[in-house]
Amino acid sequence: MKIMKTNYSKIAEYYDKVRHVRADVWIPKIIQYGKIQNGSLVLDVGCGTGSFAISLLSLRNAIVFGVDSSFKMLKNALAKNKARKIHWILSDAHQLPFKSSCFNCVYMTLVIHHLENKELALREIYRVLKKGGSCVVMTHSHYRIKRHFLRYFPWITTIDLKRFPSIPSLKTLMEKIGFKNVHSHLAQHDEGYITTDEILGKVENKFISTLTLLPEEQFRKGFPVFKERIKRKYGKGMRQISRFNFVVGWK
Repeated sequence: MKIMKTNYSKIAEYYDKVRHVRADVWIPKIIQYGKIQNGSLVLDVGCGTGSFAISLLSLRNAIVFGVDSSFKMLKNALAKNKARKIHWILSDAHQLPFKSSCFNCVYMTLVIHHLENKELALREIYRVLKKGGSCVVMTHSHYRIKRHFLRYFPWITTIDLKRFPSIPSLKTLMEKIGFKNVHSHLAQHDEGYITTDEILGKVENKFISTLTLLPEEQFRKGFPVFKERIKRKYGKGMRQISRFNFVVGWK
């Protein structure tokens, strides 16, 4: 299946304003699951504007590299990383510009569904990991996709179920490549109360990449349907619990 691609260079200028996945909440999980220590050599694949890599560096005295295929996203990352302690590199995840066996941990945060050839990218991660190194993939399960409030927006669930690999299939693929002790963790965070108007604002600003894949006419057609459904379902608001799956494997 051909993966629908988001043009991150096009949305880089407003990405940080609408993106609400908190690096400070989730990077401790990556540190825990990937056993990242002070001095570890760490690679963030698909680092975007650098929020996770910068947050990691605030908690661990590690040597951090971030790669992304969008120059504009990396430009924003560089602007945020004033201390210049992170190495930002323009690169495709399918052909990492590193020698074999050099990283203690490689992680991806909500990137796997963007990759056209997931097996090739994961093989590259396996190649650049040191023996005993970890790979941490932060992603959504199909169970979660089917229950997210975006299920009320026409077409979105169908698109994401095609883009995101299921957790069992991802684990099987990593085992096929050679990763050992492949397992998954489900983590959650209470984001607090969110009003219906805030939900509508997030969606209208296309806070996730899937919404940018819809032709504008289709998005405008679906938004009123979503608005009516979300108000009927949640009234004035709801408690928002963020949930992510972390699939971990070792070389």
